[in-house]
Amino acid sequence: MLTQIEKGRAFRALHERDSAFIIPNPWDVGSARLLAHLGFQALATTSMGYAFSIGRRDGAVDRPLMMKHASEIVSATD
Repeated sequence: MLTQIEKGRAFRALHERDSAFIIPNPWDVGSARLLAHLGFQALATTSMGYAFSIGRRDGAVDRPLMMKHASEIVSATD
């Protein structure tokens, strides 16, 4: 697994290349793993997608819960 610095450099390189890249928004660990398996080079997070997946409206998830969610996605993928 890459270090945080290596991940940062790889992410920056995606922005510096001549062609565009697609960055999907997984809403949970399962969708993150699936998207990584499909070959996406980077993943974002979606506040609305996550909120809806736990039965809440967008903006109704507090910071600690959203950070926990983001941490789970990061931990589940490279």
